[in-house]
Amino acid sequence: MKSNTNKFCNMKKTAAAASLFAVFLTAACSENDGFDGYSYSEPTIYSPSNKPVFSEIILFLQPYIMDGGTKKYVLTDTLRSIAVSINDKMQRIATSYGMDTLHVRNKSTVGSCRVTTDSIAYPVQVNVLMFPEKFSTAGEYANLLNSYFELSPGAYICRIQSFSVGSQTAYTPALSFPLEVAENRTSVSVGKFEVEVSPTN
Repeated sequence: MKSNTNKFCNMKKTAAAASLFAVFLTAACSENDGFDGYSYSEPTIYSPSNKPVFSEIILFLQPYIMDGGTKKYVLTDTLRSIAVSINDKMQRIATSYGMDTLHVRNKSTVGSCRVTTDSIAYPVQVNVLMFPEKFSTAGEYANLLNSYFELSPGAYICRIQSFSVGSQTAYTPALSFPLEVAENRTSVSVGKFEVEVSPTN
């Protein structure tokens, strides 16, 4: 009888110790050394050293066609499949912000393209850091933390590889420009780029 009582007491002690360890582990994870990690609801990304991390490039694309010697800008809802590389490393595929073409003036049609003689620029936000939708393993999260340091302050070569206008893809491997990443900056605007495309029939 005494033996069974001792076993019962040992089991209670083991359960209490396990509960205490679980509480300690939960508290340690919640503190996380003062680093909250990446949150999709936060516009600014921070490194473990609590410094803002460069995370986006803002640019404007102006696709146009030549019609009888006149430059005419293409009208579409959005530019899609915008492929951008930095130092030959591909970034996440981007889509331009939507364009309200209903109230654009001086519209006409060339082939199957709606165009205008007014200057039209499509704003594009390119996410520099590539985040998966979810993390399956601790290794994937570790890779995310390592990626914080991919674009440290300095000069890089940025290239717009291609983009789609409707069903047409425009390949622009020669469209490159310098990208300067500054200390404590999360984004940079690199300007406007006119790109000639071929009219579709």
